[in-house]
Amino acid sequence: MEAAHVARRRTESEYLIERVGSDKDAVTIDWQDGHQSKFHTIWLRDNCSCEKCGNHSGGSRFFELNMLPDSLANKTTLIDGMINIVWTADGHTTRFDPTWLRCHCYSESERKERRHTPALWDASIKSYLPEVDYQLASEDPAELLKLHDAVRRYGICLLSNAPKEPAGTEKIASLLGFVRETHYGRIFEILSTPNPTLIANAPVALRPHTDENFREPPPGIMIFHSIKASEDGGGESVMTDGFKLAADFKSLYPAQYSLLSTVPIPHRRFIEGVGLRAEAPVINLNYDGDIIEFRLNERTIAPLDLPHDLIEPVYRALAKMFELSYQSKYHLHYLLKDGEALVFDNARVLHARTGFNGNRHVRLTHVGADEFYSRWRQLRHAINGDINLL
Repeated sequence: MEAAHVARRRTESEYLIERVGSDKDAVTIDWQDGHQSKFHTIWLRDNCSCEKCGNHSGGSRFFELNMLPDSLANKTTLIDGMINIVWTADGHTTRFDPTWLRCHCYSESERKERRHTPALWDASIKSYLPEVDYQLASEDPAELLKLHDAVRRYGICLLSNAPKEPAGTEKIASLLGFVRETHYGRIFEILSTPNPTLIANAPVALRPHTDENFREPPPGIMIFHSIKASEDGGGESVMTDGFKLAADFKSLYPAQYSLLSTVPIPHRRFIEGVGLRAEAPVINLNYDGDIIEFRLNERTIAPLDLPHDLIEPVYRALAKMFELSYQSKYHLHYLLKDGEALVFDNARVLHARTGFNGNRHVRLTHVGADEFYSRWRQLRHAINGDINLL
């Protein structure tokens, strides 16, 4: 059976192959730009997506790994610009578009090239805070992609020219994904009220924190939609890059960084009708040691449940991290105007606010990070032709 990996190219030019060679363990491709790719034959056989084998991407998979023959001997040739592999054991034919293979090459240099490197920031971001016009983003996919790209790169983006009425909150969210409903409902009203049950509705200053660490997963992409700014000029949003905090913390306190990137910190919310608990390290790292999530909230930490010898070191490490997060050099201050919104990644960006005395009204909602990045990949593919987006 033939075919299936046909990649959409970013440009008219293709990745051109100089030569191809193979044995039972690997297929080696030398490209005309000087790069060499080496693909394990087991990887290539698994990624055949012909009609008989099915396609991983769509979940219609018929070939199973337990079907692998003992030998993966093959004959690999270049036919009509496609990599053609005939598997000796059963005569099955697999074909790959060279562009698809190059985009999925897992050599160290190509993996490094694909690896996402977020742009770290501190208070100075105020001079270059990413901003997208809501009306344009609603009409032009390229403008919507700018919003997604900004949140992916910086963790935050200002949305200007947004609706000023409350009904506009869900319209904003619909550009990004699906609203995630919780015990707070679909929208949480941050509105100063007499004798509030939640501190969010008291007109007091709040320290930087990530939200709802007692959930698993916590809220993903958050939206602060300003309906009415406080008349006294208070209630500024104070935003902090948790990834920048983590990078500086690692440099300043390497031993404590190791603790906060490995030891789970429990958080809980136990009030009438709600019993939530989750735990995770403050700093969550991936296989390559890159930070992928930051969770910090002093007000929701549950009693530590750790081996005796870790209690004091972890408390001291947390104290140092909180001290760092409270330093003003990391804080972006921004007073949201009526009809503006901040879109930010709760797995990275901490938020706080200054105190206020007026009638401030901000609506908070959030969409799942998985749906947000699903739309980001779809936009990148539709506009740029990207086919391998991590």
